[in-house]
Amino acid sequence: MKKLFKLLILFTVALTLFACNKKNDETKAEKTGDATTSAMKLSEMQIEKFDFKTMNIMDGKIVNSEEFYKEKPITLVNAWGTFCGPCKEEMPDLAKLYEKYKDKINFLGVVVDTNANMDTNVEEAQKIIKDSGVNYTNIMPNPTTEESLATITAMPTTFFVNSEGKILGGFVGKADKDSLEATIEKVIAENK
Repeated sequence: MKKLFKLLILFTVALTLFACNKKNDETKAEKTGDATTSAMKLSEMQIEKFDFKTMNIMDGKIVNSEEFYKEKPITLVNAWGTFCGPCKEEMPDLAKLYEKYKDKINFLGVVVDTNANMDTNVEEAQKIIKDSGVNYTNIMPNPTTEESLATITAMPTTFFVNSEGKILGGFVGKADKDSLEATIEKVIAENK
């Protein structure tokens, strides 16, 4: 518990220094008919795998990465915090994209400033999830996620994971719906 508390403090300090709305300026314009979409270039992440066995923040059920990732070939993981304005602004778009792509890929939220002891920001996170219309799984950090989450320097951070749990790449900062959708399409096409 002390280690998790120290991690949360370190994480909060890092977020204060780096600002939770760091923009990703690496975009690739793609022409599609009359509309221009922008797919974000996925950067290499500091971790190779994101494994977990923790609780779903909404119903308390155990969620295991090995089983979760095997449901679909790709999982979009969005690490966010209850304190982060850009995270909360992005969530309704993620909810809409989940509804559109839920038959093709998994979506997973990681609420970094909560914990599996259910004593830190859980009710606030649950309210944000409900108010945003999010219907995909959101998990809470615990000792199985500490090392991986310590490498994330700003919120929101989004990355893609294959069915074996290997991270394919990601980006830091709030993404607009069209860019995120173009990136999802690109990841799906590249990982058939």
